Formats: sequence, structure tokens, C-alpha cells
Amino acid sequence: MAKMTSTATSRLALALLLAGAVAVPAALAAKTGFSGHDSKDPIQFSADRLEVQKEGSVATFMGKVEAVQGDMTLLSDEVRVYYEGGGKSGSEAGVGGSVSRIDSRGNVRISSRGDTAEGDWAVYDVPRQLVTMGGRVIVHQGGSVVRGSRLELNLDSGQTRVIGASSAQGETRVRGEFTPATDNKGGGKSNAAPKQD
Repeated sequence: MAKMTSTATSRLALALLLAGAVAVPAALAAKTGFSGHDSKDPIQFSADRLEVQKEGSVATFMGKVEAVQGDMTLLSDEVRVYYEGGGKSGSEAGVGGSVSRIDSRGNVRISSRGDTAEGDWAVYDVPRQLVTMGGRVIVHQGGSVVRGSRLELNLDSGQTRVIGASSAQGETRVRGEFTPATDNKGGGKSNAAPKQD
């Protein structure tokens, strides 16, 4: 029997972490595209429309919204951005202060360094570097795919927690498919793509 490579060990640790089967210490968990994110990087937005609340503390971007912060990109139909220390009066039209929270609704997709998470809605708590996503959640990390109804993603550690989705049989389970690495003669990884539902 071939020895398990360190890549296979990392994928197994990631699989157990994503499936919620075992609490894997952060030091043992594989690094993901979502780990080490710097929430102090500027956030750049583009959209079809922008509406700013009178007080200047909430901005709503609508239509093909794209938000980029460092290596992370968020795509959505609508994004509402909450600011701390926004404008003090209605005469100070515009948005000011630091971003405290970003709420996204409709076709939400977050990607960073090759990893992606998709869902119906997401809340990004910027100071805590925590993304919570819900609805039909699909997470792609490496060659693995996990499906559930809720995702909690720590952008500092990269720790990912997925909660199961209800099925037609009434069970609530996380579904996943993991592609094990193989030890080829050249030492490379398996090129097998994960099956999609």
C-alpha cells in the first residue's frame, strides 16, 4: 500500500474540518485560500447603481455588484455596506468612516486564491473577519466540494464550518466529495476533478 503523502494528510484534515466530524486544531488544518486575509485592506466596489442613506452610514450597491479586498472578491446581486462614523448630517451627502459590516443578497459568491463559497446570502463582519453564509451553500476548496445550508468562515485562520442542509428524507446533513491526492511517479497531485451534482 502506498504511503499517504502530506498533501493527502492535509486534504483529510480539511475534509474532517469541513464535514464538522472532528474539531481539528488550527495548527493541523490545511491552509486554504481564505486564510490570512487582511481585513484592513481597502475595499473597492463597483455596481450598476448606488443609493446612500441620508445619514451616510449605509450604502446599498445594486446590480452585478463586485467588491474586492486584497485577494478576496465578492460578487452579488445586492450589497449593503454599513459604516461606522458616517456623515453627521443630511447635508454631508456621501459615505464616510470605516466599514463595519457587509450584507449581500442574491447569487453570492466569495472567492480567494482559488477557493470559492457560494450561497443565497452572506454577512461579512469586517472587524471580526467572519463571513456567515446561508441558503444553498457550496464550498470549493482544492479538489473538494462541500454542500450545506450555512457556512461560517474565519478569514484569519481559514477555519471553515458547514452546517447540513435538509433533504427530501427529512435529514439534515453536510454533503461532500473529496478527491484524495495520489503519489504519482512524478510526485504530482491527482488531476481528477470532483464530481458535481
